[in-house]
Amino acid sequence: MRKIVGGFLGFMLVCSGVVMAGDEAAAPEKLWESSAGLSFLSTSGNSDTESFGLDIKAVRKPTPWGLEFNANFNRAESDSVLTAERYFAGIRGTRALNERWTLFAGLSGEKDEFAGFDFRTVIEGGGTYKAIDSEKTFLSFDGALTYTDEDRLEPNPDESFMGALAAMHFVWKFSPTASLSQDLSYFPNFDTSSDWRAESITALQASMTEKLAVRLSYEMRYRNDPIGDADDTDTTTKASLVLNF
Repeated sequence: MRKIVGGFLGFMLVCSGVVMAGDEAAAPEKLWESSAGLSFLSTSGNSDTESFGLDIKAVRKPTPWGLEFNANFNRAESDSVLTAERYFAGIRGTRALNERWTLFAGLSGEKDEFAGFDFRTVIEGGGTYKAIDSEKTFLSFDGALTYTDEDRLEPNPDESFMGALAAMHFVWKFSPTASLSQDLSYFPNFDTSSDWRAESITALQASMTEKLAVRLSYEMRYRNDPIGDADDTDTTTKASLVLNF
């Protein structure tokens, strides 16, 4: 597994080199779009609670090579007891074929002991189809094959399996400063058909200035066959301040 991940990271570094080389000769057009979102909540008195969230995103427009990076971190405590903690980071290299079709290869890592695993690695390879790409509406679909390696918490045995990804990304800009987005993802397991996962992220974002925005989001992660005694559904609701740069 380490050889596979190492080789893939080498491939991604080569793609990054191609991207950076393209940037040097690119026109003044803005090729990178990046953002960082921060959320924090603290209460004291009859109960002491703290929650913290951080979301980072960077996307390089394919010309024809592109690069996408996503990372998020969520942590919550109640009366000094850790009640939630999740780390996620993913990178995807893209190659545009035309205005509609894009190929991609990606690697992601996730840690969520409350969901029953110490670390989960997913390698993906597939394509994206843009169904709608207008000034106010964007709709695309992803399809890919995946390889998943899960280091599960004892006494649950570790698992590795082939699977797939089917996803939808929708954005509606209903005003010059506000948008609604919906992301849906489905991960079937080819080895164990009952062990499929699904994720949904619904978000409303409104710009306050050219650089600052507020974002309300609701995320749901469902696993049909939970690990050990873990629940089958996790949800996260966040209000974040977003910096665009």
